[in-house]
Amino acid sequence: MLQDAVAESVRRHRLFEPGEAVLVAVSGGADSVALLGALRALAGPWHLRLVVAHLNHGLRAEAGEDARFVTALAGAWSLPVVLEVADVRAVARAQHLSVEAAAREVRYAFLARAAAREHCPTVAVAHTADDQAETFVLRLLRGGRPGGMWPRRSLDGMTLVRPLLDVWRRDLRAWLQAQGLPWRDDPTNLDMLLLRNRVRHDLIPLLAGYIRDVQKRLKHGADLLAAEDALLEDLAASAEGTVLRAAPGGVRLAREALRDQPQPLRWRLVRRAVARAGGNIRRLRVVHIEETLRLAEGGPEGRRVSLPGVTVEVRGEHLLIAATPPAGSPPGEYAVPLEGRVEAAALGVVVESGIVPVEAADVKDGAAYLDADRIRPPLLLRAWRPGDRFRPLGMRGLKKVGDFLTDARAPHLLRPRVPVLQAGDGTILWLVGWRVAEDARVTPQTRRVLRLRLEAAGRSADSAAGTERV
Repeated sequence: MLQDAVAESVRRHRLFEPGEAVLVAVSGGADSVALLGALRALAGPWHLRLVVAHLNHGLRAEAGEDARFVTALAGAWSLPVVLEVADVRAVARAQHLSVEAAAREVRYAFLARAAAREHCPTVAVAHTADDQAETFVLRLLRGGRPGGMWPRRSLDGMTLVRPLLDVWRRDLRAWLQAQGLPWRDDPTNLDMLLLRNRVRHDLIPLLAGYIRDVQKRLKHGADLLAAEDALLEDLAASAEGTVLRAAPGGVRLAREALRDQPQPLRWRLVRRAVARAGGNIRRLRVVHIEETLRLAEGGPEGRRVSLPGVTVEVRGEHLLIAATPPAGSPPGEYAVPLEGRVEAAALGVVVESGIVPVEAADVKDGAAYLDADRIRPPLLLRAWRPGDRFRPLGMRGLKKVGDFLTDARAPHLLRPRVPVLQAGDGTILWLVGWRVAEDARVTPQTRRVLRLRLEAAGRSADSAAGTERV
């Protein structure tokens, strides 16, 4: 039975614990319907709270029918559903991305928002064993880092799990048919202009004519490399303390210490530095990492390269990696790294940021604490604007920032200069000095927190601003 295979995967990979709330991404296709059906079968014994999430990408005329199908399915099973409509083509044009890449950006941003809104620490997606084999081939063809998808990983502030990664698509469809469960077919899965479809329908069947059980062999290789990748990530995390340091406005990479690391760790340490500085990891490519490593090897003083969301500059024996404000940002907007210090002169404040284990959080020390794994960088500090809304801690609904400050009796003279901390998707995470947002609140499931210390610009840490109002 499918639910038995999923239960085994959940236990073996520790995807989630009994009693958790899980957001299930459901497109309406066979894979996601099977995932929802299997998790629903486990929900009783495991005491799971399931929430269905569906995004209409706005790419097909039939997309509205898909949304109605998912809504009806969730209703038949008495499950709550979160729906959203996006204009992926507009995002692709604005960000100079392919439609496929833009769809992925928009989809995961939606899942992160929905998970935060529904208080679900875990998001389940329906990648199968077939997807694992195809992804392995695609990564080899594109010249990127080889390997497979991890069964469990942190992404964009959420824990992403793949309970079907050991299940083949043909077995999912056989189970659906046996259960009498319908699904929606996506015609874009047959669009041979997409490389993934050519790999699925042409290349892998061609290889199967030369190599017996080629899909299983590819999947097995991807699983092994994914496990090794996880080990290398752990080693990179251990080496991070000798190579990376927080710096004003960003992160410092010690060039000699970086050069001393084995090559697989050098690549991962650069990625970690970019992430800590607030860069966009999903757009980071091999060429970006190679450019950064060339600077570490012998870049002259002051030489710079631009990476997604950050700039890297040679400064003596270090590389300084600092967040780049979004194009066209007006004066008074400041990029905030995940670790570092930013003096926002136009706003009259200094913000010191750092990620620490949740055990190190102390609500009495005057700092603001946000769940680090629910935050989507890059972070931006700016003055609040008329029309800004956020979800204050303890509230489920949105509230205008202006109304909040009025209700809180903030002094009229200070109101125009109250800053907000904004996430990469536009969500306001912190009304600085007044209230953190529900979207990034610390929960019992929180493992790491982003600590934000506030002080007035031009004053020392000893005379920092008062306790966070929550």
